Amino acid sequence: MVECILAKTLLIIGAGAEQVAAYEIAKRRNLIVVGSDIDPNAPGLKLADFSIHASTRDVSQTLLEVKKFSKVHPIDGVMTIANDVPLTVAKVADMLGIKSIGIPAAINASDKYLMKKCFQKNNVACPTFKKINSLDDLIQFMQKTPKNKEYVLKPIDGRGARGVLLINKKIDLEWAFNESMSNGSKNFLILEEFIKGKQFSTESFLKNGKCYTAAIGERNYKDIQRYAPYIIEDGGDINNNQKRLLLDKIDTLVLDGAKAMGINEGIIKGDIVLDKNGNPQIIELAARLSGGWFASHQIPAATNINLISSVISYSLNEEIDCKDLIPSAKNAISIRYWYPNPGIIKEISGIRKLESIPGLIKYGFFNQIGDVQKEIKMHSDRFGYVIVKGKNQKECSKRINDALSSIHIKVI
Repeated sequence: MVECILAKTLLIIGAGAEQVAAYEIAKRRNLIVVGSDIDPNAPGLKLADFSIHASTRDVSQTLLEVKKFSKVHPIDGVMTIANDVPLTVAKVADMLGIKSIGIPAAINASDKYLMKKCFQKNNVACPTFKKINSLDDLIQFMQKTPKNKEYVLKPIDGRGARGVLLINKKIDLEWAFNESMSNGSKNFLILEEFIKGKQFSTESFLKNGKCYTAAIGERNYKDIQRYAPYIIEDGGDINNNQKRLLLDKIDTLVLDGAKAMGINEGIIKGDIVLDKNGNPQIIELAARLSGGWFASHQIPAATNINLISSVISYSLNEEIDCKDLIPSAKNAISIRYWYPNPGIIKEISGIRKLESIPGLIKYGFFNQIGDVQKEIKMHSDRFGYVIVKGKNQKECSKRINDALSSIHIKVI
C-alpha cells in the first residue's frame, strides 16, 4: 500500500502585485496556496488554489473568514510580504496554533511608539523621540528647539511614507500636525530626531541567536528637498562593498532591536541610519519581508538568497539551512522611480528602449495613459519603477540612468 502524502497548505495575507512572488514560489514548492485580500481581482489570487476575501488590515474580519475556511481545509502556515500587517499574521497563527511571532511582539511591530519604547528600555540605539498628543504639544516642544534643528513627524501606524514630514521651526506646525494626523488611525503622533547620515534598508533572518543579513541597500535620499516637507525615497542601491565592521554592527543592532520587541526568530526588515560618528541607529524594524521588490527581486539578483522561500519554510515550521541565508553572489543592484509632473497622463514612450537596457531585472508603471498623476506626497504617488543589475556599482549606475532617461511621460 502506497502512503498518500498530502501537500501542506500556506495562507498568504495579501495578494497585491508585490505579494505575487510569494504565490509563485509557493506554487513551485507544490504547496496548496490560500490567498487573502479584500480585492477579489487582486493578482495573487489568480495563482491561489483558494481565496479568502477580507481586508488584510481588518484583523477581526480576517480571523472570522480564516476560521470558517480552516474548518473544512486545515492551514499549515501563514505569512505575508510587503504588507504591514504583523498583527493579522500573528493572530491568525495564534488562532490556528501554527508558527509565527507572538501577539505581543506583533503589537510592538505595529506601533512605532511602542517599538521605540522597547528600544529605549533595552538601550538599543535609535534617534531620540517624543510622543505628540496635540498641536499644543508639538508647538511647545518646537519652540524650545534650535532654529535649524530638524525632526521627522509621522503617524505611529503609517506606511509607505504616508504623513511622514520633515519639519523645523519654520514650518506651519498646525498644517504639519493635521497633515500627519490625517494619514494615521491613532489620536497621537511620534516626533523623532532627524539624523542626516546615510540610510540603509536591511533584510535579515534571525536563527539560533544569530542575525543573517542577506543584503543592505543604501536608500537614495539625495533629492530629499525636492518634495519637502514630504520625505520621499527615490529607490536605493545594493553595492555589497560596505566594510565588515559596519556590517557586524548592523547585525548586532538588528538582533538587539528584534529581541527588544520580543522577536527571536524569523524575518526582520530594518530601516537604519548612520549617526555623525558612523554608528548605526534603528529608525524602524518591521516583522515581515520588505516591499519595493527588495526581498522578491533585488536580493535574489544581488546575492542568490531566496528569503521568501525561507519565510515560507519558517511559517510551515520546517527546518531552514543556514547556508541558504549566506550570499553566494555579489552583484550590484539599483532601483529608481519616475516622477512626472501632476496632471493627466497623455503619453508614455520609450518602452522598447527601456527593455533593451542590459541588466534590466524588472520595471512597472503604477499609472497608465488617461490616469491622473498625483502630486508626490507619499510613495504610492510615484509613477513607476525600474530595477537593474550590474557587476559593480559603476556599471549599475550607468544602466539605471539609461533606463530612467529612456522613458518619456507626457502630462497635460
